[in-house]
Amino acid sequence: MKSVLFGLLLLLCSCASGLKTDARQGLSAQDSLKAEIPKINMAAELAKLDTMLIADFPNSAAAHENFLRALDMLEIDRIIFAELFYKRALANDPESHFLLSELIRILLKQNKTSEAFHLLKLAVQSPKATADNFLHLARLYKENKTLDSAEAYYKKATEKMSENFAVQYEYSLLLEYLRDKEYEQSDKELTLEYKRLSHEIKKIYDILLPQLDYPPRLMEKQIFNYHVTETKDSITANLLGEAFRANGIEFAEYGFWQAEILASMKKYSEANEVLLTLFFMHPSKDITSKLALRIANNYELMDSVTVAVIWLEQLLSQDRENHIAMNNLGYMLIDRNIDVNKGLALVNKALTYAPDESSYLDSKAWGLYKTGKYKEALEILEKLEASGMDEKELWLHLAKVCEALELHDRAKKYMDKARD
Repeated sequence: MKSVLFGLLLLLCSCASGLKTDARQGLSAQDSLKAEIPKINMAAELAKLDTMLIADFPNSAAAHENFLRALDMLEIDRIIFAELFYKRALANDPESHFLLSELIRILLKQNKTSEAFHLLKLAVQSPKATADNFLHLARLYKENKTLDSAEAYYKKATEKMSENFAVQYEYSLLLEYLRDKEYEQSDKELTLEYKRLSHEIKKIYDILLPQLDYPPRLMEKQIFNYHVTETKDSITANLLGEAFRANGIEFAEYGFWQAEILASMKKYSEANEVLLTLFFMHPSKDITSKLALRIANNYELMDSVTVAVIWLEQLLSQDRENHIAMNNLGYMLIDRNIDVNKGLALVNKALTYAPDESSYLDSKAWGLYKTGKYKEALEILEKLEASGMDEKELWLHLAKVCEALELHDRAKKYMDKARD
């Protein structure tokens, strides 16, 4: 058996060396190789060679020699021989993860997926497992429709290939498919699994978007992911800020969202920096009115009440029918004891535009309480409670009014609700 192997190896070596020395003979080295191959039973000889791979003792020198011969075979596009030399090299150095990975690559190149799949499952168990090992296994699982395993190995691959944006995007496509499938199977409900997948997609888009200059379509998907996952963190805010600064007024909505996230994190000053930029660049009066309301609210939360009042008064001077500004300014004047009567007048005027607005009615009740009209205040607040309003501000106001009316048990009940 070894004589057959020796003969086959001599044949391969002579053919490979002929490429360099036999050009004078009118027949190329590659043609010589092709001419010699039919003279032996290749299927039988290759099978014999394959069965001998585990017969020899491990030998690093032999492994290196066979590796070099495999490279020679690849140079002359004899991939089947390259595969066999790689197998022989690996048999002589079975601990070499590099040789294992190279053999897997050769098998995949020949579409020998079953054999590659078996070796990949071994490769990923090694501490030396490479990103390519995980990626190739993920792709094979995906082809076999074993999508949960595909997701797991794509995740491992992307963790090792964070700078490979093509692989990151490839993984995101699988996640989007899984999310759409989950949505359909759950009768279009946003399940925990749906949210988990959205969170994974969001993490990938966090990496991709800056590299792709924040394309609108991808940003729209990411905004959706933020809403689904209820993400409000500095990473999200920074990403939106980068998109807004890079694109200006065209990405105004991202500026709004960034400011909202910053405010939710109690970073009111930073939020107002963004809102002020939007305010002075936006041409729409309706938009600037909304911006002014948010800016004033943030100033109040920062205890810059004087500045907040100035913003609201300026807004009302330009938009005299803005009943939201009327109520907000009126409530601020009442709550801060700046000018309760003026505040109550502003709230009453706001109610002429929206008589059933619960927040305006609550402001009026608070103004009545501040002026000592406790029973009238309680009557309004009880109606709001009966309507289903469930807000901390309502319970606090009810507690204060009941306490003023010496309804101590009710006051305690409402204060407990405010604390929950």
